[in-house]
Amino acid sequence: MPFAPCLSVKDTAASIAFYKELGFDADSSTARPGDDIHMLLHQGEFCAMLYSNADLRNWLPVLADTPIGFAGMFYLGVDDFDAVHDRIAQHAQIVKDTETDHTGQRMFYFRDVDGYVIGINDKAALQASDLGKYA
Repeated sequence: MPFAPCLSVKDTAASIAFYKELGFDADSSTARPGDDIHMLLHQGEFCAMLYSNADLRNWLPVLADTPIGFAGMFYLGVDDFDAVHDRIAQHAQIVKDTETDHTGQRMFYFRDVDGYVIGINDKAALQASDLGKYA
């Protein structure tokens, strides 16, 4: 089973609107009534969950003192790296612009509305690299 991040967010509507501007979609059909959780999709593929901080703290009280936008990052592999970069750069703060790492992957990083840092890389380059066995 792939790793499935769940992002604690201040305002799910604001986060959904932000990610939609970047080309993502949200599916709320699996939420129970009164449960503010949404599946975040990119190009039809699941990539994360968005969960209201208040509901997440209620669901998992051990996270009650964990701040939103923790130290860490998430990565998303995309098919059309340049188009995704151009779209995201119009709507989000790029915190580290495109560079090529030692494995030949191009990547850049942006910050979302809750402070999470998301790394974007070229899916084909990742799969062709030494790290491809993890893609």
